[in-house]
Amino acid sequence: MTTNIKCVAKRMSGGSGHEHIAFLWWVQCVDWKETGEGGCSSREEMVQFIEANGNTSVWCPDRNPTVTGAWVHVHSNGRIKYVQTVADGRKTDNLLSLPDR
Repeated sequence: MTTNIKCVAKRMSGGSGHEHIAFLWWVQCVDWKETGEGGCSSREEMVQFIEANGNTSVWCPDRNPTVTGAWVHVHSNGRIKYVQTVADGRKTDNLLSLPDR
């Protein structure tokens, strides 16, 4: 049984880049099916969760439903750690495409 979390919405603060994602809303998935359990995490909490649970613990769907989503990884700009999706070894904008809350 595989358990991970799926990002479903975001809140930005102070800009429009990945480092400005302040909060992420998520739902828990077991074997790729949503369980109905979910929550909201700050950028810092999401960074800590991914660092503790690995690069296949959080994912984000693609805005195109026919395209596979991407895993969320931790990155750093030298000042802060932030989250960004990575698909096929390249950084993607899946998180920035999520609806705003």
